[in-house]
Amino acid sequence: MKNSKSKNNPLEKRVEYRGENIRASRTGGVSATTTSSGDGYAVTVNTKHGVRFHKRLFHGVRAGFQRGNFQFIGRYRRGPFNFNVSKRGASSSIKHAHGSFNIIKPNYSSFKLAGVQLRGKNAILLHVAYLIVIISINSVHLLWQIGRYLLWLVFLTTKWFFDFLIGCYNGMKNKD
Repeated sequence: MKNSKSKNNPLEKRVEYRGENIRASRTGGVSATTTSSGDGYAVTVNTKHGVRFHKRLFHGVRAGFQRGNFQFIGRYRRGPFNFNVSKRGASSSIKHAHGSFNIIKPNYSSFKLAGVQLRGKNAILLHVAYLIVIISINSVHLLWQIGRYLLWLVFLTTKWFFDFLIGCYNGMKNKD
């Protein structure tokens, strides 16, 4: 029988509950959190990770200390694009309905299919397959729209040309 925490089984489901102050998960256990803040400063007490003192530097960026270690966390999001900065480096990801693809660190990507979340290399393969399908569908749609507009342009040009010829003929006929 395999160990339930084995990383070799990518089809394990994520079992998790997130409440306002409580989080319980299959792998992480149970933890309770409370935050007290004011004037840009905050203190967060977590039963699993200890006490964190942090200050908001500006929108999406904070610096602080937890367990005696300095923390620097910055998160920026515009549309489907996420950009994260920390003292260990930066990463950027694109989010869609089936998961998130990390551009800088692809092994940190996740893909959710039929309620099962896959991470790492398995997620990369599914993201590539999903991207190929989406590009194919959008290419067909784009070609269809271009064809429609070209057909409409040819129709209008032909109609204008025949209307012009009929008008010239009627003008010549009425002149006599």
